[in-house]
Amino acid sequence: MMPDLNAIAAAAVAALGTTRDSEEFRTSSHRLAQFAVVVGDKAAADGRIAPPTFAHIPVMQSMVEVMGRVTGDFALHGEHDYVFHAPIVPGQRLFSTSRLTGVRTNAAGLLMHITSHTATHAGDPVCTQVSTVLVTGRADPVTAGDAPPDRPVAAGGAPAQDRIAISPALTLAYAEAARDYSAYCLDPEAASLLGFEAPIVHGMLTLSLAASRIVADFAGGDVARLRRLGCRFSQPLYSREGEVLQITRAMDASGIVAFSATDGAGRPVLSRGYAEVSA
Repeated sequence: MMPDLNAIAAAAVAALGTTRDSEEFRTSSHRLAQFAVVVGDKAAADGRIAPPTFAHIPVMQSMVEVMGRVTGDFALHGEHDYVFHAPIVPGQRLFSTSRLTGVRTNAAGLLMHITSHTATHAGDPVCTQVSTVLVTGRADPVTAGDAPPDRPVAAGGAPAQDRIAISPALTLAYAEAARDYSAYCLDPEAASLLGFEAPIVHGMLTLSLAASRIVADFAGGDVARLRRLGCRFSQPLYSREGEVLQITRAMDASGIVAFSATDGAGRPVLSRGYAEVSA
């Protein structure tokens, strides 16, 4: 049964401003290295610094709690935007706050924007991120709260490409590194119940694989030079043997990277990707 999207939209508008704080998140070199190895970030594999997308992990629970205030229906990760203020390193005590900041509808369904801020125990900012989640269906037009951040636009550059093998083993390794055991990413039956032909790869894993290539290619392997990162999750990437993720990226003279990714059949998986790299 399709969810009553008008009712969910009304609940979302009423819940604007809902805020959830995270528990303390302690970082360790083992945890950072585990994540780096899974996402192919060789420069961070020694655990001295976190790959950029690790910043999503401390805020996941508070984001889910904010979304749960509106609906328990399945929602897709539609878009994500990171602004990095400082790298994550071992020994930190991180605290995050997530807030429902925007609601809108489009042809695909209901979009909810959740803004999360992470800081150290001393109050030093680490990362600001906006996650857009999508509940599919049809609803009357709604626009409330803040719009998602504007995307930087790259002026072009010489493109580079990589093909990365995707498999259930990689998906499981990411689930363990991120502590994200979403059933539809690991269990064929759970995925089928949601209409997927196979378990799907975590959207943040696909973005993490792209981010690792961007840092290696355009930031000299220095995570601290990546100031912003974002994309649209266009379609699910299936977690099955023989699947591939093809990543295309190019940087312009101002340090803005445009990137995208497709699966083995050429279907778009990541689109409208952007990254800002400091000199």
